[in-house]
Amino acid sequence: MHILTTGSERLPLTDRPTGDDYPPLPYGLTLDQAVAVHTHEVKAGDLVLADFCDESGARRAGHVPTPYLADPHALRYCPCKGCEECDDVDTWTLGDHSRVADVGRRFVCLSPSERSESDEDNEPCAIELRNRPMAVIPADVVTTAATAEKATRPPVRTYKVTWTADFEASSPEEAAQLAYERLKSYATDAWPPELEVTDEGGQTTVINLNAKSQTEEGR
Repeated sequence: MHILTTGSERLPLTDRPTGDDYPPLPYGLTLDQAVAVHTHEVKAGDLVLADFCDESGARRAGHVPTPYLADPHALRYCPCKGCEECDDVDTWTLGDHSRVADVGRRFVCLSPSERSESDEDNEPCAIELRNRPMAVIPADVVTTAATAEKATRPPVRTYKVTWTADFEASSPEEAAQLAYERLKSYATDAWPPELEVTDEGGQTTVINLNAKSQTEEGR
């Protein structure tokens, strides 16, 4: 249990649920780094973790299944191409045009939907009440963790990969076509070739993919 504060209000942030629907936080980030802010105070790049409901008494934290980086904006500037949340807002305002200004005063979109017109499975826009308390990890902390995570990755290098095989042919073009057909066969029913991999320093390693395939089949 983590206790966050915004003004004089104390907000209990429970431990994050576990399971397939709640993946771990990104590298190096924990709930210990969370702070509470109101929706209209969320900054671009903040990692949104949870919101706090409006129930009487102690507010209950509703964890976001997949925390997202905030890109806050007013609803009238939403770049969404159409999502369930925005459609609901449009329906509500069409019922009474006086509500248009009310929507602008009361709500903020923290992250626009990335749904294309042909994809109905993506998350809708994250629309929250302007004064609702939110648990976030500040953008500078998120950036620092991302930089540290990159430093742990193996360096990316350029490798030259070559494959050698002999073909009887009447021309270079025919030999190239035979080689092409052989390469395509490796993706179906033939064993893969031995490959020579040369790194930037000129060191060559022979990778026997046949041996790798046999090892995997024997597991």
